[in-house]
Amino acid sequence: MKFSIELPVQFRDIDVMGHVNNATYFQYMETARVELARSIGQITAGFRPGSFILATARCEFKKPIRDERKIVVSVWVSRIGDHSWDLDYSIRGPRGLEFAVGRTTQVVYDYKARSALRVSERLKRRLAKYVEAPLKFRETS
Repeated sequence: MKFSIELPVQFRDIDVMGHVNNATYFQYMETARVELARSIGQITAGFRPGSFILATARCEFKKPIRDERKIVVSVWVSRIGDHSWDLDYSIRGPRGLEFAVGRTTQVVYDYKARSALRVSERLKRRLAKYVEAPLKFRETS
């Protein structure tokens, strides 16, 4: 099952070229990631030991977002490991046109101890509700 949120495309998102700036796509993915984390109880009253940090982030741009007022960001779990998990993203317009896809890797992290922790069985069960097939990205050489 995919977790989806609708977001407005705001004036500040548009750059001088008349389309959404590339860095803003990562903000859209971050918003979806945080809302998913809230929905599964991973974020309640701020971050605490056992929260997560971002290890990698990737975005593959397909079409520029120009004249959309709203977009839909879908996020799902594409891999669950011992210390980390991957989230895949699709950014679409209201008519289904795909603008970008992405992937992030989250690591369970203890800020006090400054070290990675194992993904708890409880978190694995919660993440498992959102497992879908991983995206295939373009090959780069």
